[in-house]
Amino acid sequence: MYNNRLYIIENITSLHVGSGDTNFGIIDNQIQRDAITDYPTIHSSSLKGALREYCNHKHNPNDGENFMAYIFGDEKNAGKIRFIDAHLLSVPMRSDTNPYYHCISPKSIEQLLEFSDNFNITLEHKEALERLSNYRGEDIVVKEGTPTIEDIKAKTNNSLDLSVLEPLIGSPIALVPNKQFEELLKDLPVIARNQLENGESKNLFYEEVLPRKSKLFTIISEPTYLYHEDKKPLGNAFKRFNDYLIDDKDTIHIGANASIGYGVCTFKEL
Repeated sequence: MYNNRLYIIENITSLHVGSGDTNFGIIDNQIQRDAITDYPTIHSSSLKGALREYCNHKHNPNDGENFMAYIFGDEKNAGKIRFIDAHLLSVPMRSDTNPYYHCISPKSIEQLLEFSDNFNITLEHKEALERLSNYRGEDIVVKEGTPTIEDIKAKTNNSLDLSVLEPLIGSPIALVPNKQFEELLKDLPVIARNQLENGESKNLFYEEVLPRKSKLFTIISEPTYLYHEDKKPLGNAFKRFNDYLIDDKDTIHIGANASIGYGVCTFKEL
């Protein structure tokens, strides 16, 4: 048995978590993508490594000498906390009526519902979310008006309650059909970087990024069967770890390129 916590990750800046792949085209460094949906993702190993680095600077001596080993493991034992891949919820897309819409697909909502069920996490407005996940129309749906989003005209649909998504991803919201969403995700921003050799610029290379204001979700879990002799020193370690993640005074860096400001994120627990 596990205690499971669901988090929303928001990109404060553009995010590049490299996959190590190229497409033999303009992009030299591609981002990680889910093997099934091809949506951008953050693999659990990358997420765990980033959070280990963050907590290594964040935790204090009152946590106890075994705190970091309990959460992340050490050279002798694996960590007790389970980290799950972060999956895409929404991406910002340009509009003629707002700077951007938080765009989400039925598939993204379906994945959130599926993971919540599998990890026994209760979501508010579940029935309304299920109706959104079952949307199979061909139009981009918004709450009001008829904005143009990425050159595609959107429409309103009064039978769908988009407001239930606002606690998850903010507003304004656009529900984008799966096929169109997949096409839009193929054209993520690409940023040119200088390749340096001994401090001299030799060439440009190009990195794919997930834009700021994108939202992902992840689940982090703690087993419930560990509290015996370690109960006193480590009984609230997961709570303290959670408090570090959701500290609204701090941001967390994920991925490469910290020195140029990529990958600055915040965590919010649902």
